Amino acid sequence: MHVHVNSMWLGPLLAILILLPYAVEASGAEQHGSHKSITGVIVKKDNAMAVKIPDGSTFQVNENAAKRHGHEPFKEGDEVTVIVDENNTVIDMHLKGEESKHKMVTGKLIHMGKMEKQVKLQTAEGEKVFPLAKQEVKTKGLAEGTKVTVELNEAGEVIDLHAAK
Repeated sequence: MHVHVNSMWLGPLLAILILLPYAVEASGAEQHGSHKSITGVIVKKDNAMAVKIPDGSTFQVNENAAKRHGHEPFKEGDEVTVIVDENNTVIDMHLKGEESKHKMVTGKLIHMGKMEKQVKLQTAEGEKVFPLAKQEVKTKGLAEGTKVTVELNEAGEVIDLHAAK
């Protein structure tokens, strides 16, 4: 079988393949495991705050979350870095240039308290209990006794939980 490629399409096709990685980089997104860091600007959308990123997409912002994390409330026009999880849910946000001070803790899952919104781990330092930032923190498929890693925000709340590697 012989495949014939029209030379008219060869140049543009090669250009796309060569430039695609640079286009992804220019979007402002940076991948960290299952999380992405994206820079954007705070805008008003439907009388609420949102982050508009370079590709034009927006993410809703919980104005009270900044207060809980010890940040000043964000204002329209602020440049920020948002961290989104694998479901494109904002799990943290900082002013652009500020460093995130998250902590990772690994241990054996003892208990996932859905009613109390907390997780209990057995770590090298003993049993530790951490509050959940959101009830939606994923635990699906993680049985008690599983070795897990939790990501804690600046307030010490669990913003992500997954099986340890």
